[in-house]
Amino acid sequence: MSTGRIAPGPLTRTLRTELAMCDTNAIEDAYSSEHPNRTLVRLYFQNKKAMSIAIFFYFLKNSPAYVAPIAVANIINTISKPSSHSVRDVLVNGGVWLATIVLHHPLYMTYVRNMSIACREAEASLRSAICRRLQMLTTAFYRHKGSGVIQSKTLRDVETIDQMVRGLFEGGLGAITSIIVAVTVTAFRAPAFIILYFFMIPPVVLIRHLMGNKLRQANREFRDEFEGMSARIVSMIDMIPVARAHAVEGLEIEKVDSKLDRVKKIGQKVDWSNGWFGGLAWALFTLLSLAGYVLSGLACVTKLMPLSPGDVTLIGSYFGQISGAVAGLIMMLPNLTKGFEAVRSIGDILESNDVELDRGKPRIESIKGRIKFDRVDFYYPGSTEPSICNLDLNVAEGSTVAFVGPSGSGKSTLMGLILGFHRPTHGRILLDGRDMSEIDMRSFREHVAVVSQETILFQGTVRENILYGTKNVGDVELRQALKDANALGFIEKLPEGLDTMLGERGARLSGGQKQRIAIARAIIRQPRVLILDEATSALDVEAEFVVQEALDRLMKGRTTFIVAHRLSTIRNAGLIVLLDAGSICEMGTHSELLEQNQAFAGMYRLQISGGRSYA
Repeated sequence: MSTGRIAPGPLTRTLRTELAMCDTNAIEDAYSSEHPNRTLVRLYFQNKKAMSIAIFFYFLKNSPAYVAPIAVANIINTISKPSSHSVRDVLVNGGVWLATIVLHHPLYMTYVRNMSIACREAEASLRSAICRRLQMLTTAFYRHKGSGVIQSKTLRDVETIDQMVRGLFEGGLGAITSIIVAVTVTAFRAPAFIILYFFMIPPVVLIRHLMGNKLRQANREFRDEFEGMSARIVSMIDMIPVARAHAVEGLEIEKVDSKLDRVKKIGQKVDWSNGWFGGLAWALFTLLSLAGYVLSGLACVTKLMPLSPGDVTLIGSYFGQISGAVAGLIMMLPNLTKGFEAVRSIGDILESNDVELDRGKPRIESIKGRIKFDRVDFYYPGSTEPSICNLDLNVAEGSTVAFVGPSGSGKSTLMGLILGFHRPTHGRILLDGRDMSEIDMRSFREHVAVVSQETILFQGTVRENILYGTKNVGDVELRQALKDANALGFIEKLPEGLDTMLGERGARLSGGQKQRIAIARAIIRQPRVLILDEATSALDVEAEFVVQEALDRLMKGRTTFIVAHRLSTIRNAGLIVLLDAGSICEMGTHSELLEQNQAFAGMYRLQISGGRSYA
């Protein structure tokens, strides 16, 4: 399939047909893992009002920390020279300090409320952007990224970014404010001591230089291992029925334990690096805070500077605040590193070029179903051998074409080409005479229904599963669809009929029942093109008969493509195409191919004699 970046476009029109579309301000259109700061600002300032209010009230709710050193210094000065001051001086300073304490809670709650609005909106919009992009990505992307990895990026990485941003506000904004206030007040009360604050810069630069790359590498290793662990656990869950059936539970547990042990060791490495880094930062800045008290005390005692006891306390307090603030900023480095690594990780999805290029192409509102393959070649990325080779085929409107052949002959790839999941490397596929590369393939798929070997059902009611992706379907239409799908009988026997809840993947239904629900789902869509991908191959003889009868009704008047496993099920196909290595070997009706007595006839005889199938 052709790939490329998507340009910004208009808002979605309907959920069903425009799910992949997004507005010009959408996160995925502006996301840049190479510029995480810019990306995060755009993400978290979507709600500018809430974020601005949160920042404003953050400063106000922190006022006790700014006021306390000044009030304490003034009170100490009053105590040390009571003859020069009055009770009013103590009361005023104490009253101002008390006022900031009393107001702290309402100011804090206003900050929390608006910060929560901004952060939750950002978190939701980022996950929404990921889900939109996942709907736009080609099947090639999912061959390289397992569901466990994608789940980790969507859930854990977004949470990591949110924690980092909240930490930046709680710690970073407060630290910067404390430094500004401390420097400003010191400039008025004891300007000579401002120079001491600059002694903190070399340790900051040194620690950042020593630990930055090490922390970044450790977090990247941890993320890769964590994603691998998520993928392993998802695989284990999928394999539980197979593992139990073959008594290899212990093997699956060993595989998971191996991954967990690796994550544990990498996690311990990350924790050790963070702890070493944090302990060093604390020691350095505590020593600097001690130095502030000692130097200001010596200056006062030796009368090198005209400092009062209150000024010593003020300088020592602010020096402590600055030390703590800078140490806090340094201590945030591991979380910043982890957060920026999460931004990079999510970029694997939001910046992926494996996207369907449909935006801006014309939609089609109706189709007849005439499809032509014009010298089509298709190569999977990185492959030197074609999966489909020089395919020429003209499928008339309303006709039925069955594709057979050995595994790897290109049958499933061909279905992917019809659906637009792949695009021809060479040649064209024409829909009603129109090149399919020039139309919005999502609008084409509105006229397509697929019934595959493995029916996909989600955890919901029977009704919700049948009506998935459709609107305004009445009970009469639904009931008729169930009749045509031979599904009405067993559904009426369910505990709550159509409103019976199905387990995940339809665990409460048999294979034949699942297939009939899939057929009912297809009938409801009223498709013009139908794809049956080995729809009966996994069923027993009795279930196959019931399902095949329903499929025959569904196929009437529709252009139908069948991938056949059991050759006996395609006797009535208007055309049977035998593929091998992506090329057409034989083509004709069932009787014509048997008369030719070549490869298809041999396969057919092998099947009816009970031999193994090569279809």
